[in-house]
Amino acid sequence: MYDRPLYKQKESVGNATLILAAFATAFFPRLFTYFGAPAPLNFVHFIVVPTVSLIAIATTKITNRRQINLFQELLFACGILFTATLASTIVTQAGVANMLLQYMLLTEPFILLLGIIAIPLTGKRLEQFKTWIIGFGLSNLGLALVQSVLMPIGLYPRRGGTLQDNIAGVFASGSGSAGNYISCTVSIYFALYILNFSKCVPIWLKYSLVAASFYQAYVSDSKQVLLGLLLGFFLMTLSKVENPGKILKYLIPLVLFLAVFVWALKNPDIQFLSAYRNWTNRAHLYSFEGDAFQTKTAAFRIIPTHYDSALNWLFGLGPGHSVSRLGGWMIKKYADLLAPLGVTLHPASDQVFQVVRDGWIAKESTIFFPLFTWAGIWGDLGLVGLFSYLYVCVVVWRGLCQDDVCRFMVLSTAVLGFMLTQMEEPGQMLTVVCLLGLRWHERQAERQSVVQAETPQSPLSKRKPDFGPPLLEGTGG
Repeated sequence: MYDRPLYKQKESVGNATLILAAFATAFFPRLFTYFGAPAPLNFVHFIVVPTVSLIAIATTKITNRRQINLFQELLFACGILFTATLASTIVTQAGVANMLLQYMLLTEPFILLLGIIAIPLTGKRLEQFKTWIIGFGLSNLGLALVQSVLMPIGLYPRRGGTLQDNIAGVFASGSGSAGNYISCTVSIYFALYILNFSKCVPIWLKYSLVAASFYQAYVSDSKQVLLGLLLGFFLMTLSKVENPGKILKYLIPLVLFLAVFVWALKNPDIQFLSAYRNWTNRAHLYSFEGDAFQTKTAAFRIIPTHYDSALNWLFGLGPGHSVSRLGGWMIKKYADLLAPLGVTLHPASDQVFQVVRDGWIAKESTIFFPLFTWAGIWGDLGLVGLFSYLYVCVVVWRGLCQDDVCRFMVLSTAVLGFMLTQMEEPGQMLTVVCLLGLRWHERQAERQSVVQAETPQSPLSKRKPDFGPPLLEGTGG
């Protein structure tokens, strides 16, 4: 008997389409607001994504034991994180709006992932879903390349910030933002996915897309992204510790790349590396007393000064009260929109940001910003919240990171979470979980194909198996 789910065709097709639409509400809103759409459009996905995921979950019956176990474990982990966020809100008397927004910023990608796991994607339906997802990614890369050509000559509008800030594909935002970082990261992830898993794409086109995505990182001056990806690749290599052959497969190219890169840094005739050379030639900045270290770690010195009791070590200062994306950026940027909802802001956020305003190094590069995701999770939700989030990550790692590309995406995203609040950007995080979910379904389809190929054929196989309702005509969900 095949271990497979029973679905209604009409509902499953509709759910896959809804998942794509929900992804689009997080992927494209900045593009529309860049050209004048109202700012609240950036918050629509907070409603659409959980609603769509709930519909997909409520209308789909799953019988595959592997699918059920992964779904239940991820759902339980998200519940643990919600409990930790609620406890932090109660202990610190933060606003309810803070709790909901902070929880969605951290958990929205995993909520969408629950919906993706719960829908059937096989055969033509899987290919259609994959085509749409890749289409979203290529639209971002294509627009960024257009911006890199037309913006310098004034044929594409620029909305404040530097020229590089505005080369951000569909993630461009007014007055400069981290959109360029998000955009090139997403482009590289999609390019690597196509390189490894799109068999019908010509090899020359695959490598052209990889080259174009790294070119986007260069022209958008996304140094921190390249550093994060490099460190993510290194961590992915370490994850091969049980397989020495695979370690060498990745370690040798990494060492060769670093050797060439160091040589190039020491060669002043190579001009395009001057931005990197500017930071690598000043080792004194990175000592414990140096400006880089002191600025980057400011949150860890400032936040504990606001603790009222030992409970703060466990539950933090409250959702949005420290240096997460909510407290560090969103509440201030969207004050007119969020104030009526009763959001609360803590002085610790501004004190940490004052370090940026008073210093110089964080203004030169956001790599040294003291406001970043991992510090924000700890500052907002304390050790309980931090370990709850890590538990969600462990579930995703064990259940969905079965190949090197998936491991690389997760690990490099975690590294980027130490640099800025990029790990809380819906456009990037929902991209990662969509690609993880897509790969999970592809592996399920490959596994099913192997099982069918290994099943001996006999006259009895021509009979319709007694599995209950037909595969595409289930009576439920």
